[in-house]
Amino acid sequence: MEQQHTALVGNKEVLKMLGMQSVSGLNKLRVRDKTFPAPIKSSDARGARCRFDPVEVEQWIEGKKAARNQQAGADE
Repeated sequence: MEQQHTALVGNKEVLKMLGMQSVSGLNKLRVRDKTFPAPIKSSDARGARCRFDPVEVEQWIEGKKAARNQQAGADE
């Protein structure tokens, strides 16, 4: 079985995935919603760039959709 390698993506790509406009909005989301995937830093340096696993972000989005659909079903 061949192992797939996931390329990490930056804020710009995550913003597109979420349909958001600003990094500050993404940062607020990360603070508000502790279930959002944690970034992966390239080093321990304070200014190290944050990268995200796009598969984890997609899974988070799918989880939000599932929760929404469960809530909609409960409301009916």
